[in-house]
Amino acid sequence: MRQMRRCLFFAILLLLPTSVFPQATATKSPSKEKNQKRLEVRVKPFIDLYFFVYKLSSSSDKPPEIEGFAEAVAAARQIPLKETLMDLVPFQCETAADAVRAFAEFPETYKTSKGEIKPLRERAVHLAKTLALIEKPFLERVWPQHRVAVEQAAARVAQTLGPKEQECFTYLTRHLGMESANYVVPIYLVAETPWPGGFTMWGKESTHGVCLLSVGVLQGSQLLSAILHEAIHALDLETKGSGNVLQVLNDRLLKAGFDKDDLVVKFAPHLLVFIQSVETVRRKLDPSYRPYEEGIFVRPGLQPVIKIELPIWTAYLDGKMSQEDALNQIVDGFIKARKAGAKTEPN
Repeated sequence: MRQMRRCLFFAILLLLPTSVFPQATATKSPSKEKNQKRLEVRVKPFIDLYFFVYKLSSSSDKPPEIEGFAEAVAAARQIPLKETLMDLVPFQCETAADAVRAFAEFPETYKTSKGEIKPLRERAVHLAKTLALIEKPFLERVWPQHRVAVEQAAARVAQTLGPKEQECFTYLTRHLGMESANYVVPIYLVAETPWPGGFTMWGKESTHGVCLLSVGVLQGSQLLSAILHEAIHALDLETKGSGNVLQVLNDRLLKAGFDKDDLVVKFAPHLLVFIQSVETVRRKLDPSYRPYEEGIFVRPGLQPVIKIELPIWTAYLDGKMSQEDALNQIVDGFIKARKAGAKTEPN
């Protein structure tokens, strides 16, 4: 079976381990291209249908009263979403008929995390065929409502983030050591997705990610923060070799004796992505945005990490310390917490 690189980052309510990122500094001057395009918001009916079906397959929500829709949801339950995203194939399809042809090129099987071998090609093609049967009524009866929600969200993003897009990207890439990133990040907006509503995926061209966000789950400044969060993930691999703060923190934690499977190693670098995206929105787009009293920031099991990292990184963003000092203080804080017996556990 072909070996494909496929990664998903669930970036709104759930912290997952970060990828491997190289070292960076935050000393370069902002880009001279003030109007440089950094995001490309995309709306595609087939992608909306695809992730809507997978959302229904992972929940108890009732499918639309369209003949064949329940069968499509059942077909989606037979094959994990991540297996169908290899090489970002669905994003290359305009219609379900395209997906039937594309999925026919998949490997025959895939291996589960438990080592089990399961059918891939047959089930993926079956899924695409069920989508082909419901695509027309979906476009006629469901997509009009989805389209309104998606296009309204896209318009708000364009109005709020658009004029300050380069300013925001300069701010976050400079502080995360990704100044060399030039990728225009594709941002697909859809009505519904499986939980948690925000994803970044990679295919064979591993340095260029694709982001997907649900406008049903993410709204207002939360959507803006999620877009920047996922964009950071999409830029990570492009900046490999040119420096990246997230890897610096990861490497220093390992050097300090933390195991690669320790929750501090898994969560601390990714938490910087949360903080940086939130603070970029607060400082550049919406000063009234207050996300620290909800979601990931109030999960009890993560408080030992958050209480150390949040005040230090925001002080760095305030200009009260250098990036080097911030990273040193974060690592020292985790070392002291370890000695004191503090524990972090997913909630």
